[in-house]
Amino acid sequence: MEEYQRWFDQNPDFLHNGAMEKIELLEPLTLEGTNNLYRANFWIKHPGDERHYGEREIVVKICKFWAARGKNRLHRLNMLLSAFQDEIRINNLIRATNIEGVVQSLGGGLAGRHPYLKMEFIKGCSLDRLFKKELTEEELLHRVAQIAYLANTISQLHYYQIVHKDLKPKNLLLCQDPTHKNNHKILVCDFGYAQAKLRETVTEYGGQLTPCYSAPEQAIMGENLSASVDYFSFGIIIHEYLTGEKLFPDAMKIFVEDGYKITDRYLEYLKHGRENKFSSELFPEISEWIDRLTIFDSFERMQNCPNLFEMAHKLREKVNSLGYRDVNTDFLWNQLNEYGRR
Repeated sequence: MEEYQRWFDQNPDFLHNGAMEKIELLEPLTLEGTNNLYRANFWIKHPGDERHYGEREIVVKICKFWAARGKNRLHRLNMLLSAFQDEIRINNLIRATNIEGVVQSLGGGLAGRHPYLKMEFIKGCSLDRLFKKELTEEELLHRVAQIAYLANTISQLHYYQIVHKDLKPKNLLLCQDPTHKNNHKILVCDFGYAQAKLRETVTEYGGQLTPCYSAPEQAIMGENLSASVDYFSFGIIIHEYLTGEKLFPDAMKIFVEDGYKITDRYLEYLKHGRENKFSSELFPEISEWIDRLTIFDSFERMQNCPNLFEMAHKLREKVNSLGYRDVNTDFLWNQLNEYGRR
């Protein structure tokens, strides 16, 4: 962290009026994979003025720009840099489209030889920390409203031809900040895989997908992937968030037993091993949607999947009809009214 801080101090971003952006790294959030994440303070400093303007807490994502020695190392380094620059561009596009349900980007830069991306700091936790097996009716209604909001966000991303490709509980943050406009909403983050070209960076397991959440075509095809991959991941996430249970409970076991590789055995399990345990008299359609979202064949999946925008508003209607409403359903209702006026 000290080395990164020295680069930030020596290479500040200057604004058009001579002011400069200042970043002070506070603590590491994660040091896994090809990037490091830090919580940081950010402010604007004007010439001759020691006051901090626009000070706020942010997250800084720094590209490690490192590859192991060996064949094609320079090519791998170039692809790593290219992928991170793609991520900055994708985040800038998302910011321009004004999609609300994502962790907002604050722009990227270069501190010496280190590319970095600034993002808003969200007080809350990732979705995997909230899984539980027994939900009260009130908790179920609240979580279904959040799922509806998330379905709408994914639909909006797909409308702008942004496919996330790595949806999983750790990349979904539940905002728990009463001062934030998205309090109690699930926000999508980490768009490191959301670009059209094949990405040659790696996950913690050395591959290009996340076992247990990635669609089978990500292992088979690798590139030219469609929005169908996000549908598959979303179906698994819905099941886990509402039941606390894995939809493919033996997937990780098989992955580990087969040497941390996606094998024919693993893919065969995704085809036939689904264990859908969601059951609710209030929302019988959700169980059917989970099955349709996680169909093995991508073409068949897209033929049978519900439209995510329609799914979001069907859930909103159902939740409201049961006497429940919150910031998630209010947003969807206001959005629908806005569309109706266009």
